[in-house]
Amino acid sequence: MSNIWVILIIVVSSLIKGMTGFGFALLSFPLLLMWYAPKEIIPVLMICNLIASVMIVLQKKEYKLLDKQSYLLIGTGGLFTIAGVIALSLIDGKSIVKLSGIVFIILTVYSLLKKVPKDTAMRNRAFLSAGAFIGFLTGAVSISGPPLALFLNRANISNRKFREIFAAFSMITAIIAIFGYYQMGMINLQTLKISLIFVPILLTGTIVGKKLNTVMSIEKFQKIYIILTLIASMIMIIN
Repeated sequence: MSNIWVILIIVVSSLIKGMTGFGFALLSFPLLLMWYAPKEIIPVLMICNLIASVMIVLQKKEYKLLDKQSYLLIGTGGLFTIAGVIALSLIDGKSIVKLSGIVFIILTVYSLLKKVPKDTAMRNRAFLSAGAFIGFLTGAVSISGPPLALFLNRANISNRKFREIFAAFSMITAIIAIFGYYQMGMINLQTLKISLIFVPILLTGTIVGKKLNTVMSIEKFQKIYIILTLIASMIMIIN
């Protein structure tokens, strides 16, 4: 019975990943903690996230979606992912999970209460700071979705650019994190076995989710990731 629930979690999470470019680890991670320890499942989710993100990045685009500020965000995130990996190896995984859940809820509530004018342009240093903070969280708990989604929302970008930045950010940080997990001895045969089970489901859901993204309004898009963030964050704290 537990296997059925695990597969269902992966199916729903992969659809969200396809629609938004993020959400796979955000939704699946806190639920999978009912069957797996944090240090056991985090490398698996990172491997799955990498494969799905590469698939999104390689998809044909009508025009270039990433700009200079996007690259600053992604590059800084990649560097600080290393610090997150080290933190995970040294600190109890469950403590990091609960703390992250609290931080995500605070950030979400703050973003809802403090609105930013649509025509407000964000400076390069804001992208650098966000990249550092989100990269650290990615390495520590494999989840970059909530803070990155909230930051990009404040930057007022389109659905397609949102999805592209998420996929590129996830791809770079996942490569670095997986290498770090391997060096720390956190990736083994069991990790690869679970990943091979998850990946086909993930890829199918990603393809279907992409089709849903093209017909979704920005307002619905924003509501979806805010609701997902709050639900997943509360589960992280409870677990």
